[in-house]
Formats: sequence, structure tokens, C-alpha cells
Amino acid sequence: NVLDDLSNSGVETFPNVFPTIFRESNGLITKKGRIYPLGTISNSTTILQNESGYFPIVETDEHGFNNPKGLYEINKVDIVLTGDSYTEGYSVHSNETISAVLRKSGFNAISVGKGGNGPLIELAALKEYAEPLKPKIVLWLYFVYDIGNLNWLSEMQSSIEVQSSILRKYLNEDDYSQNLITRQEEIDDVLIKYVQSEWEKVRIEKGRKLKKLRIINLLKLTKLRKMVNITP
Repeated sequence: NVLDDLSNSGVETFPNVFPTIFRESNGLITKKGRIYPLGTISNSTTILQNESGYFPIVETDEHGFNNPKGLYEINKVDIVLTGDSYTEGYSVHSNETISAVLRKSGFNAISVGKGGNGPLIELAALKEYAEPLKPKIVLWLYFVYDIGNLNWLSEMQSSIEVQSSILRKYLNEDDYSQNLITRQEEIDDVLIKYVQSEWEKVRIEKGRKLKKLRIINLLKLTKLRKMVNITP
């Protein structure tokens, strides 16, 4: 795939990690305790979803979001955007995102949106990254299905954000923060380990499927049938 091709060409590449995948596990465990990451791996190359005939290749900023580097300056940020895939710019080039268009118009704009985010993660991102920067404007981009992430009566409990005790603290405790903006090295370390573990699971599963397919072909004498033009 595209990620493998980039990695094989010598580019440091990682999958685009989404905070929504940690709702059920309530984050990840680090050497310093539990942490709930809200961005992906920082200063790395990743790809976004192919919805227009191409995979957008993006460089993440110093906090793992889809922005140019060097924008996180206290009292110098005009706009911080929070939201889901629309805010992240999930299927367009980096210079075509909403925040990129705002920057072209002269605003220092930062997006902390990620695909799949709901209201609690969007609130958490504001408290972790917007509050320390003291932006002039906050743009909260709302999608109609976001409210479902807060519904305890949802049939898919693993998909809702309120089941995470960490995320609930952002709503229930005014001063709560994980201080993520100062913990990027720790975040990157735990996310890289997570990604490598998941990649290994995928490789093992692919190996099992390939082995199973070879056994089935052997039992069905697939190659021999093709050689003598015999069909089942």
C-alpha cells in the first residue's frame, strides 16, 4: 500500500492514528501512567483517506495535527479549529483544508480536528491545545452525528465517548487537563509502540490467511487443474 511504498523509499511514515480508537480502552498506558492522545504521531509523514482518486500525503506538525510546523505561539494564534474529519481535511491536500484557506486569508489558524471526533474529544482538544495558546477565535465545527457520541443508550457502547473516564473529566472538571501540549515526546513514544504492535498483528493475520489459502489450493490441486485445463 501507499504507506509501505513510502516507508520502503526511506520516508519515516506512520499510519494516521485517531483518538476515537482509544475510547473503549480509556487511552494508553505509558511509563508515567495512563494518557489519552488527541493527535497522531508528530513530525511524521502519513496519508489521509482516498475519496477523490488519490491518497493525500501530509506532514504532521509538532503536536501530531494537520498543520504547518511553528504555529503554536502563545497570544499569536488568531483561530483554533476543533472538529472531526472536515476540520482535519481528511481527503484533501494540506493546502486545501479549512485552516489552510484561513491562513491564506492572513489568519494564523491551527486545526486540532481529527476524523471521527465527537463533542468530548473536540472539547478536550480545545482545553489541551487552544486554552494554553489563548487564541482570539475558536471555531467548533459541528457535524450532525456528533451528538450520538454522548448517548449512553447507544446500541454501540464502544463507539461513544462518555464511556471514557478521562474524556468525561473534561466535561465535569473545569480545570482538568492532561497537559498534552507539554508531553509530545511521551505521546509519540506510546503511539509508535501502539502502531508497531498493531502492524505486527496485521502481518501475523496476513501470514495466517496466506498459509490457509496455500493449503486450500494444495487440497484443490489448483495449479495442476490450470495446467491441464480442468475446471472444478
